[in-house]
Amino acid sequence: MNLRKYLIPTLHVLVWIIIYFLPDLLFEAPSGPVFMVKRNLHFILVLFFFYLNYFILVPRLLLHKKQWLFSLAILFALIFTYYVNDFVMQKTRTKFAVETINTTGTKPLPWAEKRHERHRRAGNAGAVVMVLMSFFVSTITRETEAWYHQEKERKELEKQQLLSELSFLKSQVNPHFLFNSLNGIYALAIKKSDKTPDAILQLSELMRHMLYESDKEQVDLEKETAYLENYIQLQKLRLPPEVQIHFQAEGNLSGKKIAPMLFIPFIENAFKHGVDTNGGNIQIKLQVKENRLSFDMMNRISKAQNKDTVSGIGLANVRKRLDLLYSGRYHLEIKESNGNFIVHLHLNLEA
Repeated sequence: MNLRKYLIPTLHVLVWIIIYFLPDLLFEAPSGPVFMVKRNLHFILVLFFFYLNYFILVPRLLLHKKQWLFSLAILFALIFTYYVNDFVMQKTRTKFAVETINTTGTKPLPWAEKRHERHRRAGNAGAVVMVLMSFFVSTITRETEAWYHQEKERKELEKQQLLSELSFLKSQVNPHFLFNSLNGIYALAIKKSDKTPDAILQLSELMRHMLYESDKEQVDLEKETAYLENYIQLQKLRLPPEVQIHFQAEGNLSGKKIAPMLFIPFIENAFKHGVDTNGGNIQIKLQVKENRLSFDMMNRISKAQNKDTVSGIGLANVRKRLDLLYSGRYHLEIKESNGNFIVHLHLNLEA
């Protein structure tokens, strides 16, 4: 059962019951048939115009930028209230005045007639003020509800756009990674290296991780670290011994979560632009202290690469994903110094 479906109507009914009996709760309300007619009439007018405004005038006029028609409708409602209240109360008072004359045989005195006239005008004005207040409250209520629903829809749309963008960014990572890995295995196959079967097996392990883990919003940091180690081992198979590669993971990785495939573009970039026939040097360190993660990487920039090729789609991709997933919770510094390409990434793992 959808309780929310019945919650709002029930709340409306309770509020109207409280409003109706509020005079009895706050002070000793006058009694008598004239007062009861007046009280019930005002309540009916307020109730009628509240929901007329709530269900029709605000959604069809005000929210559609038809302010003049909305104002005109309120003006007609107030005029209607004034004359309906005046007519009903006049008829009521006349009826009871006639009954009084028939019963007692006396007519109201002139001063009583003047007091009645003042009360009549005050009652009409009071009815207009109460209806005007009902318009005000119903307008605020309906506009607030409309804003709430619009805000909810906007956030849902933003969420869908975010998910679509993240999905697109991750889809860029996987083919890029696969392309580079296959190139490495192809190089081994050309050389007829005995390492080729091991490289294929290593690639299958990496693809299994990408297939089952990369579509998740967050993965275990331990699994992501193991994935990086496997990728590095795969790259080592095709590289000469002159290439120095050091990967180090420190701290307690257990129980920590992270968005998948964040670090691999940096490491891919290091192997692509930091290794040549003369060798290479790649230093990678991942450190966790409490809920702070640091990823530091340095690689020599190959002389065969020009500066424009060092920062490609992979690094721009990472920046975009960090903005979307860790906004305000990360610091990324990428620079070149003394022929080295350096990356410092600091993440707050807690949202």
